[in-house]
Amino acid sequence: MLDFEISLHDPELMNTYATGGRIRALAFLTASIKIDKAEISVLNSDGGSVETSHKLDLSTDSTLSLSANHLQKLRLSFKLITPTGHNFKPHQVLLKLRHETKAEHIFVLEHSARQYKIVLDFLGLVDKLYYLSGKYDIELTVGDIAMENSFLRALGNVELDLPEAPEKATRPPLQPVDPYLRFGPKQEISHIFRTPEKRPPKELSLAFLALTFLPLVGFLIGLLRLGVNLKGFPSSALPATFSLLFHAGIAAVLLLYALFWLKFDLFTTLKALGFLGVFLVFVGHSTLSHLASASAKLKSS
Repeated sequence: MLDFEISLHDPELMNTYATGGRIRALAFLTASIKIDKAEISVLNSDGGSVETSHKLDLSTDSTLSLSANHLQKLRLSFKLITPTGHNFKPHQVLLKLRHETKAEHIFVLEHSARQYKIVLDFLGLVDKLYYLSGKYDIELTVGDIAMENSFLRALGNVELDLPEAPEKATRPPLQPVDPYLRFGPKQEISHIFRTPEKRPPKELSLAFLALTFLPLVGFLIGLLRLGVNLKGFPSSALPATFSLLFHAGIAAVLLLYALFWLKFDLFTTLKALGFLGVFLVFVGHSTLSHLASASAKLKSS
């Protein structure tokens, strides 16, 4: 806390400057803290012998990979030193273990023997860890209002091999569901169609197609042997035109049936057949009216 008191002792300046009283301001002294002797180790349960040990550079994120079982321990230690060489005690020093299922566990590091140190005994933590084996990400948080280089660092991960959970063990809490996930891509739906039924050989199908064309061939041969009777065909221009259009319309209907069999769908075929039907009714009525009139005149004569 700093106190400032400003006063003027020169009478000539009293009419020029107006000030006085006491001003109180709260100030913090900040500094960059040095992190020294950072080390993480996996210890065996038999006397605490070191299984693996790694030096840490807490100025950057680390990517080390450790492995341990429930009979081993994890130890993390480091020192915080001020620019003047004194030990520094920040407000928060936290170690976080995050399982691959997003379950998190936070531990507070205690200050002892001029350093921060924590030893995680996994045998005593199996219930708190919900007996979840697998990969745990390790994060270290050090923060203080007077520490200019407060940080949250990823130290790497540890692969834990924990025993099977007993029947009455505590289950991990359900993780909150991100509400925006429902707008993301959904799981692809794959449909397996029924296995096609067994079909006859190709040769048999071609033979049946040839048999269906035999009546048409026989009809054409019969027309050629009997001949075509064109005596009743109109000789006048207008009736002859209607007759030609009527026969062309019938041929168009037969062609439409063939296209429906080969290419068109039902709706396209019915739409085209509707137009052809109206056309055939008009020209067919004119043609049949002319034939009926010609037949009546022939009978009366």
